Amino acid sequence: MAKQYTITIDFRKITGHFQIVDCLQEVFQATCEDSVHFNININSYSLLYADHLLLISTTVNFLREKGVTVSGKFIDFINGSEKANYASRINFFQQIGFNYQENFNRQNASGRFTEIKRFDDANSMGIFKEVLSILLDKGSINKDMLIVLQYCLWEVIDNSIRHSRSDGTLSNGNGYICCQYFPKNNQIRLIIADNGQGIHKALTEHPDSEYKHFSEEEAVIHCIDKGVTNSTGKGFGLWATSTLVKENGGKLIIHSGNHALEIDSVKRVQKLSNWQGTYTYLRVNTDVPVNYDKIFPTSTQRDSFEELKCDLLGNLDELW
Repeated sequence: MAKQYTITIDFRKITGHFQIVDCLQEVFQATCEDSVHFNININSYSLLYADHLLLISTTVNFLREKGVTVSGKFIDFINGSEKANYASRINFFQQIGFNYQENFNRQNASGRFTEIKRFDDANSMGIFKEVLSILLDKGSINKDMLIVLQYCLWEVIDNSIRHSRSDGTLSNGNGYICCQYFPKNNQIRLIIADNGQGIHKALTEHPDSEYKHFSEEEAVIHCIDKGVTNSTGKGFGLWATSTLVKENGGKLIIHSGNHALEIDSVKRVQKLSNWQGTYTYLRVNTDVPVNYDKIFPTSTQRDSFEELKCDLLGNLDELW
């Protein structure tokens, strides 16, 4: 018998990603022919963040792909308000299928933010370069740190493409991404999310994995350890990302299944509401430089990284 789910998300009560997942967790049980109705109030008392809205749009698209009927209503919606225009400009309304008549002229987003975008193997490099343009525009990011960010960003995107599918195929996954620069805070906020199989299954169910014994909590804890992989990669990207965040004083969240790893000044793991798949949130301080050799301390690692960088990007100066 088909089930009906009603989900309420009130951004006046939202302060972080985990609270949005709390609101969403029930719908991941929905199956084909079920229906989900969203009641959303975007009138937050503080800034409305694209990385928060992305979690909703990712979920809505995931449900529709499963054959779930999705409907929704915006509560206390004010057409033309600052919050409504912002949500529209980052393509949140477009992603969820809400017809909003924009009453403003779109300015070029290049170097400031990206709209919420779906990526897969076909368009991932283009989106990757678009996000990099935000990093490159910020002269306060030192070159060493920029090189590390390039590597980390590509690795997280590639993880979604390569490992989110549970059918054993590689490079057939997809995800959603957005990035925004906040000049007053000297910060960049970036999120990459998918509704795939999650870190635990990716690490434990591959036939060649050395980590089949991991619990979900162990899989999330150790996914940032150097060399941890299901045998289809080097197991270096998330380690480099976490090391960068610690050196930079930023923040990293990796939430998969019922567990989330947070890294800022400390490292901690929490048992939380379920997120179907994995999302990785990264906040970077643009005015805090990170030395290249903090991430790649040995000459062998640096040489290996330089080869990968050339394969992906060619010469950085020529690219831009």
